[in-house]
Amino acid sequence: MKYQFRTHLPPVVLGAFLALVFILGAGVLAPAAPEPGVALADVPFYRLPFGPDAAGRERPFWPSRLQTENGRFADPASIQSASRCATCHRREFEEWAPSLHAIADRDTVYERAVRVNEALHRDGVEKTRFCEGCHAPGEVLAGRTNRFKSVMPSKAGREGITCVMCHTATHADPVEGNGALTLAVNTGVDRLSDPMILAAPRDHARAFGAAGTNALIASSDFCGGCHTETYDASMSKAESPQHVQTTFAEWQASWYARNGVNCQDCHMAPDPAAYVRQVRAGNLAKPERYAHNFTGSNYLMFDTGLGSNLTFLRGGIPPGLTEAKNTELIARQGEATRALLRSAAGLALRDTAVAGGRLRFAVAVQNLGAGHNLPTGVIDQKYMWLEVAVLDASGTEIYHSGAFDAERGEVGPDAVIWREDFVDSDGKRIPDHRTFITAAITHVRKGVPPRGEDVVAYVAPLPSGATGPFTLQARLWYRVATQEFAYNTLKTDLIIPPFELASGQFTLPAGKEANP
Repeated sequence: MKYQFRTHLPPVVLGAFLALVFILGAGVLAPAAPEPGVALADVPFYRLPFGPDAAGRERPFWPSRLQTENGRFADPASIQSASRCATCHRREFEEWAPSLHAIADRDTVYERAVRVNEALHRDGVEKTRFCEGCHAPGEVLAGRTNRFKSVMPSKAGREGITCVMCHTATHADPVEGNGALTLAVNTGVDRLSDPMILAAPRDHARAFGAAGTNALIASSDFCGGCHTETYDASMSKAESPQHVQTTFAEWQASWYARNGVNCQDCHMAPDPAAYVRQVRAGNLAKPERYAHNFTGSNYLMFDTGLGSNLTFLRGGIPPGLTEAKNTELIARQGEATRALLRSAAGLALRDTAVAGGRLRFAVAVQNLGAGHNLPTGVIDQKYMWLEVAVLDASGTEIYHSGAFDAERGEVGPDAVIWREDFVDSDGKRIPDHRTFITAAITHVRKGVPPRGEDVVAYVAPLPSGATGPFTLQARLWYRVATQEFAYNTLKTDLIIPPFELASGQFTLPAGKEANP
């Protein structure tokens, strides 16, 4: 018996139906598109000296807590350079370009510190994933932080914290820190050509401006992913976790966090110092827009008076800028940085007395504008000290503490200093940021908390015949690196100049002799 296929459908409809069946069938039978990114097995000679996690999973970016959304390495070609983003986003690019984010992997201070630490351990290069996860996430995610450089470099990989590194973020853990960010650099990019971006701007916005990403990068949680730093046995000599950078926790416990003032409000305001003064005056309105300067406290990297030394420190010029434009942008950001620093601190006179031939007085160092401790961050290098001088009625100096030797780059041994110290296994201070041999963190004096003060008491012997009223001159200084670091690590005789955060002159009455 023969069977015949009969239908009452018109030939045109039948043809369309058969074509649809063919297309659907082809879609089902066609091979699936490859997962974006690069598999671990496809990165030649990639070393994993730290072993799997407790669940047996590989940790390709360890000891950094950085990771990609799909767990795969990034294809360097898919990480777009900021200079390409500048085609349409020129203002944002020129704000970002002079910032410390732009040179996070290129500045000589950082590079030399990394090289010194690499030499301290047989797996030193792989251990620097801890550092590079925050300073050079593109290099880490592409598999280039490895003893064998089997992955080709890319322009974006040398741009430190470039556009893609923030605008593909999907998760942050500010408590874990150490680079605890998840980035969709494989799955959250559009790879559209410039003409296609113009033709389909919504697709571009969905990739780099997803609602979840925009909310995350506007939160302090995002900043805390890197601005929380803890040393442990995975990358140091610490037997128990040592809290090195607690900037996020300082903010989280502050008046600023309770009143909705977050990191971006101050550090990404178009005029950060003006915004800090606004908040100090009680106006908590958000900035009209957020700039990409990420203005902070490193005045040295914007000191155009250093000339060729500044070029040396910054490690060159970011792609997409001329030398003249780069200098212009650096100078502009330098002004903003110095203004922000000056808005942070204040000095006030506290109790004074004359007793037993001694002049007693106290100076309050006030944190007036910083939403975190003053100083904050990794402060074995960044530190603050108080200089005081007392003059008698004739103008003769009778007491001085905290003097700075500008020829040797040293602070007087009697200075009151706010600094943390790295300590090795023998209990000796490490002055030049050798992270991988640090066993413990101690504090000479902890930073001044937000909207708080630290009162420093002094006792000045009165020379015979000295009469009042006495004049107290006080200056609060800040420095971004120790001189030992400049000599030992940077291999330079550059004297790291200090920056004056605040100053004050006060009259101390002669007073009457009180009981000692």
